[in-house]
Amino acid sequence: MDPFLSIIAMQSSWNESAQFRRRLLWALLLLLVAILVLVGRLVDLQLLQNQRFRLLAHANHTAIVPLAPRRGLILAAHGQVLATNRADYVLELIPDQVTHIHHLLQRLRQDFPISRTREQHLLHTLDTKPAYVPRILLKNLDPGEMARFSVRQMEYPGVRLAIHWQRYYPYGKLFAHTVGYVGPVTARDLRGFDPKEYLDRQEIGVNGLELAEERQLRGRFGYDILEVDALGNPVRTLRQQRPIAGDTILTTLRLRVQQAVARLMEKEHYRGALIAINPQTGAILASVSNPSFNPNWFVGGISSKHWQQLLADPSHPLVNRVLQGLYPPGSTIKPFYAMEALQKGILSPHFQTYCPGFLRVGGHVYWDWYRSGFGETNLTKALAWSVDVFFYKLAMKMGIGLQDQTLWRFGFGQPTPIDLPGSFSGLVPTPQWKEHHLHAPWYTGDSIILGIGQGYLLVTPAQLVRAVAAIANGGTLPYLHLLHAIRTPNGTTLSAGVAPLTRHLRLPAFALHAVRQGMRACVTQGTCRAVSYPGISVAGKTGTAEVPVGYAHGHTLYNDDSLFIGWAPYHHPRIAVAAVVEDGGGNAWQALPVAKAAILSYLRPKLRFHTFTNIVVNPAQAFG
Repeated sequence: MDPFLSIIAMQSSWNESAQFRRRLLWALLLLLVAILVLVGRLVDLQLLQNQRFRLLAHANHTAIVPLAPRRGLILAAHGQVLATNRADYVLELIPDQVTHIHHLLQRLRQDFPISRTREQHLLHTLDTKPAYVPRILLKNLDPGEMARFSVRQMEYPGVRLAIHWQRYYPYGKLFAHTVGYVGPVTARDLRGFDPKEYLDRQEIGVNGLELAEERQLRGRFGYDILEVDALGNPVRTLRQQRPIAGDTILTTLRLRVQQAVARLMEKEHYRGALIAINPQTGAILASVSNPSFNPNWFVGGISSKHWQQLLADPSHPLVNRVLQGLYPPGSTIKPFYAMEALQKGILSPHFQTYCPGFLRVGGHVYWDWYRSGFGETNLTKALAWSVDVFFYKLAMKMGIGLQDQTLWRFGFGQPTPIDLPGSFSGLVPTPQWKEHHLHAPWYTGDSIILGIGQGYLLVTPAQLVRAVAAIANGGTLPYLHLLHAIRTPNGTTLSAGVAPLTRHLRLPAFALHAVRQGMRACVTQGTCRAVSYPGISVAGKTGTAEVPVGYAHGHTLYNDDSLFIGWAPYHHPRIAVAAVVEDGGGNAWQALPVAKAAILSYLRPKLRFHTFTNIVVNPAQAFG
């Protein structure tokens, strides 16, 4: 063999051997990397993520079906049920038991009033929940529909008749603004609540006590733990935890008082409000805002017809006038100015002044309501007969600084401390407020008319009753509350505890005596005589407030609101009231029978209704 060819053959063989060794080395490296990756993955699955996959494996063969609890009851003081739950018969469809869902829905529509909207919603949301979870097809089945389904049930595989518990308010609109109502759960309603608590709930408190006590009323979910197969079909129930019903709320409301006031206001077509409380504790006995609305309309979602009806009503029935009605207080504000002036030494209990029927300041004349004048007037007479000139002069002595201080001290200009949502602040005007909003300075005339509760001052009935309670009870502004106690499902009753936010005004005894004496005289001989009743000592104060409603022919047009504040019995107060009747006309007499209905229904519960609702009031006896 040629030596040259031998050398070439040997070199070729050596190159092939080196290439093979390189390939083998790379193969070994790749194999090592693969082994390392595999080992790492096994370590990750078996050690690092063992707990996670154990839970996933468990969840893969089990499913949790939530069981909704019944909502807690709301009761009046003597046990009457104000909010309860009643059975609502519904048709439910279970998707995993239906073969041809479109054909089934088509047959159902022929026999039951299932809307196209409900059908489309059901079809679009089939994948949002497991197929074994029932979907509601039709609510509020009547007896005829239930009987028809029971007879033909075999024709509708996968459809069943079920009972859902729906909120119900037995007294309708009577307690709508205090008890409130529930509605479908929305993102807006969940503000302040844990969204996880409402994943499968159908309703939530929207207003009143239903909202304020939502956490106590809603109860706790139960659940069924089901074993399911690979397709998600239930095989058997592994465990069941029954739901826990919500707590029962015991309130301070007195049904008879609420009914007496509401019937009178509806009968006379009065638009306004009344709130009655225990002046010692702040417990709310009645809270009436008229006109009202039917809270049952909102359960399950209000219809468009009812919603438009409420929105179109010019009397605004959705407004809780007790907490949100803003009114000039008129002469009902006078006792509070008198109390502060006495305490500051600006006014003496024996001070007298002459009332000619007007007060001239600069070039302006401020008339008294009784233009003939009252002559010599002391504090008792000024409160009994609501003498404007007396309080014009007092306002000038006090000045706007002390006037505002008085109003703030008695709780005006700030939300009323109460266990209900939505309390308005009202308005206590100041020179700074007028400059900022009206771009005008504060004049002496502004202070003068503020002294009789007119001008820019706005208050709520809740603020008025709280302030008059402080005069009745000796100087304590109470915390207003509806909640008396909470009863758990196991029967344990929990007290609501000591009421917070109580303010002690430290009113001197001589000032309290002087103002109380004037307010008692208002009932025995003055403008409040129509509220008196034999055997019951009442103290009070009327008010007439001019409310601008328009402008015509160069003049502002006014309506007169009628107001009353007071308490009874005089020496041992058990009830304090504040009443407002909008557009009641002059002389403040319309608020008197409303207040009287509340006082007598509470202190004389055995009186027949007509004894204190068919009140004939002589307007000549009720100026103010």
